[in-house]
Amino acid sequence: MKIKFLFVFFIVYAVACKQKENYTEVRKTLENILEDDQKYRNPVYDWKKQNPLDRKNIKIVTKIIDSLGWLGAEKIGKNANLAFFVVIQHSHELSTMERYLPVMEEAAKKGNADKRQLAYLIDRIELLNNRKQIYGTQYSIRENGAFFIDNLIDSSQVDVRRKTMNLEPLNNYFKVLKSAKN
Repeated sequence: MKIKFLFVFFIVYAVACKQKENYTEVRKTLENILEDDQKYRNPVYDWKKQNPLDRKNIKIVTKIIDSLGWLGAEKIGKNANLAFFVVIQHSHELSTMERYLPVMEEAAKKGNADKRQLAYLIDRIELLNNRKQIYGTQYSIRENGAFFIDNLIDSSQVDVRRKTMNLEPLNNYFKVLKSAKN
């Protein structure tokens, strides 16, 4: 009886170990990609240096998502998960953004992607398709330094829509942008 118990215990343990995957290398790769994504964007965007990095990063990120899915912060950590979003958001190809939008939407439903980030991707895609943005995440700056949101669907209801994506009201968003600028 003791041997049978130990055998069953060993089988259950082995299966559990096999199911718990180790994403250490994926996490490290994505954390490095996140650094690369921001390398030449701040404080001034140097597109000649950043664009080749973006092209390299999108190839790696899409291979990871295509093979493993949108893993989520619980499996790979907050920064590695953020890399998925920023690389897709900064993709130079609308078709790539559109291809991974449903993947990100499904990941957000499962809690593996941030709904706020999803709103940013949706708005960027809408504007690139010459449509109005939904959540007001994409802004411009006037010559006098004032922030404004252009091409917005039903501006009177924007804060209601923003709330569904865990975004702060537009007035608070402008305050955050202004403080970051200074």
